Amino acid sequence: MNKPVLGIIGGVGPLATACFMEALIRKTPARRDQDHMPMIVFNDPQIPDRTAHILDHSQPDPQPEMEKVARWLERAGADYVAIACNTAHYYYEGINSAVGIPVVNIMEETAKRLAANLGSGSVVGLLATEGTVASGVFQDCLERHGLKTLEPDTDEQREVTSLIYDGVKAGADYDPQQLMRLGEHLWERGCDAVIVGCTELSVIYQGLPDKPAWLYDSLDVLADRCVELYLHARTHGSLEV
Repeated sequence: MNKPVLGIIGGVGPLATACFMEALIRKTPARRDQDHMPMIVFNDPQIPDRTAHILDHSQPDPQPEMEKVARWLERAGADYVAIACNTAHYYYEGINSAVGIPVVNIMEETAKRLAANLGSGSVVGLLATEGTVASGVFQDCLERHGLKTLEPDTDEQREVTSLIYDGVKAGADYDPQQLMRLGEHLWERGCDAVIVGCTELSVIYQGLPDKPAWLYDSLDVLADRCVELYLHARTHGSLEV
C-alpha cells in the first residue's frame, strides 16, 4: 500500500467538503501532481440534517445514508474514510461498524491534539452546532482525554447557529470577525483553547486574517491526520490509524 486512497463522506455540507479537500492538498508535501493523495469523494448533500435529527428523533435519520456512502466508498477502493462534518460523529460507531476499513474520527483526533498541547485538566471552549453540543459526544471525547469543556451561553449559541445555517449553509454573507468574537468570549471566560468544532465554522475560520494560537480548527486537525496517515503508508507500506 504505497499510496492509500482516502474516501470522504462529503456534502455535510458541500462547501465544508471543498474546504476539507483544499486543506488536504495544501498540507500534503508535494512537488508534482503524483505526490498528492488519491481521494474518492462522495458529495452527498441529500444526507438528512444531523442536528435536526439529534434534537428531534422524529426527523429523518441521516445514519443509514451515511453508512451507505461509507460502504460505497469502500467498494470503490477507499482504504480509509474521513467525514467532513463534526455533528455526523454522533453516528460514528454505526458508520465505523458498517465498513471494514478505518474511519478517522475528527473528535478523537482533535481531543488528542489538545491533550498533547495543553495537558490534562485544561479547559476547552466548544463552538459547534446545537446538535453537537446537545449530544455531548465531543464533550465526552474531550473528557476521556482529561479535558474540561466550556460551551457558549444561550445567546452566543444562537449566534453560532446563525453563522452556520444562515451564513455558510445558506450561501449568504457572513462576518468572520463574528466567529472571532465568539471565540474570544469563551477565551475570556477562562478557556485554555477554543475548538472550531463545526466544518461550516471551519470555512469561516479560513477567512480570519489572524488565527490566534488558542483557536484550534477541527477540520485542520482532521486534514493533518489524514495526510500523516497517507505519508506513513507511502513510506512504510501500511496504514496505522
